[in-house]
Order: sequence, then C-alpha cells, then structure tokens
Amino acid sequence: MLRRGIVVLAVVIGLGMALYGHSHAQVMEGSPVVTDVTPVQFCVVWATSGPASGWVHVFLDPEGTIPCLEAVVKSESAEHPPAENIGVMKVRVVGLEPEREYFFQTETTVKKDNAVYLSPLKSVRTEKRSDIVRNDVLVQKVTIGETDPAPGMLVIAAVEEASYPVSGWVGDGVPAEYAAIDTNNFYDKKDHVNLELQGGEAVYLTVVGGFLGTAEIQETIPDETGGMQKLSRAVSLSATGSRTAVAVKKDSEGTVVSASGGGCFVSTVCGNEK
Repeated sequence: MLRRGIVVLAVVIGLGMALYGHSHAQVMEGSPVVTDVTPVQFCVVWATSGPASGWVHVFLDPEGTIPCLEAVVKSESAEHPPAENIGVMKVRVVGLEPEREYFFQTETTVKKDNAVYLSPLKSVRTEKRSDIVRNDVLVQKVTIGETDPAPGMLVIAAVEEASYPVSGWVGDGVPAEYAAIDTNNFYDKKDHVNLELQGGEAVYLTVVGGFLGTAEIQETIPDETGGMQKLSRAVSLSATGSRTAVAVKKDSEGTVVSASGGGCFVSTVCGNEK
C-alpha cells in the first residue's frame, strides 16, 4: 500500500501516456505524490509531459471551499532548473499545524500555451511531533547516459514503516550527479514521530525525470555510520527511440540545462556504483 502512489507515478511516466483532464492535458495520471510530511509542512510531487510550472492550493475542508490562509506555498521546481522544462513539479507547503488533516489541489500551467489544469482534491495529515534520531543520509547516483549530470530530477524514497516518503533533488548539496535522501525525515506511521532506522530495512527509490523518464529500484538501508553513505547502484536515464524527438541542450561544460519534446525514455540500473 505504501508504494502504490510511487509505483503508479513511475509506470505512467515511463509509458509517457494516460493524461488527466482534457485529452491534450499535460499532467500525467498517477500523480501527485505527497512527500516530506512533518508536523508543519508537506510537499507534493507530480510530473508533466511538457514544460510547465506547478502550484498547490490548500484547504481546510474536503469540499475545497475554505482556504488555509496560514499555508505558505513555494515552488521548489522553479529553484532547481531545468525541472520545470523537463516536467518535474515539486511544491512545498509550510506553516501548518501538527496532527491536522489538510486538503490540497495541484495547479499546473503549461508553458506552451499558458493552459491551466487543476487536479482533484486530495488529503494529507501532518505528523505529531519531531524527535531527534540518528539516521544516515543516503546518496543515490543519477545520470543521463553514462556520465551527464541530471539537474532538475529528484529521487523519492519510501520505507514500509514510514507514513510518507521523502525526496531529494539531484545536485542539491551534493555533486551534480547525485541526490541526497535524509532518512532522518521519515516519520513512523504508528507513532507519527521521526522513525529511527536500524539498518537492513528495504528502501524503495523512484527517480523522477518528468518526460525524460523514470526508474524504480529497491535498496537496503546500510548499517548506520552517523553520516552520509552512497547506495550501491547507479541509475542512468537514456533515450532508446521515441514517438517524438527530445532535444537536450547542454552548456559549455556539457551539463544538461534544458530539454524539449516528448520522447519515450527508459532507465538503466547499473551495477555497483563507482
């Protein structure tokens, strides 16, 4: 049950099909996915099949008639280019109360024609409180092809004991070809306080690359060292032939800075990460 939302998101992005709204809508079915829930915040991640920007509306009632005036909304995608241009949406909502149910609706604005699409209302419940735990930060390697960094992509991580998954941007606080997952941010689904990991737990990772593709792998939480640990396998997203050509633009140093099109991409899970 925990992985259902992440699995659906991964499958639909990988197929590059099944859109909600009008037949030409840009928002991929199966998203959004709620991540990074704490006593005072939550995030929402979803994918689009073309360049877009995302926003979230927060309500106090399931009908969506009472706005949550205390909620402060911020688009993380806008701060992690080229996320918006490759269809990776992540919005953070802060200023919330612990142990309270909120209702939200995503808003997607397509950059091509400024068309706006609203998702159905969904709910999220904030956690009880934050406790100090001593889990490690896991580092996952993600590239385009063999070596190109993958800015604008993010990794969602879930464990069975946690109430919600957590996420991390590629290149955020780590080298450009990695994403860091702070496992201290998992909350226990029973007690709704931070989850102390022991090592050996299964962790399910989904690399979200918008219309550039996706990958889903399972790893094991390593024995804790109290620091940062690389996971054993790298993930590479690569073109294998597409319904529509995808143009990838690089800067003078060879880093991918934007992409356009709507191609069908697949992921490759490499052996041991070097």
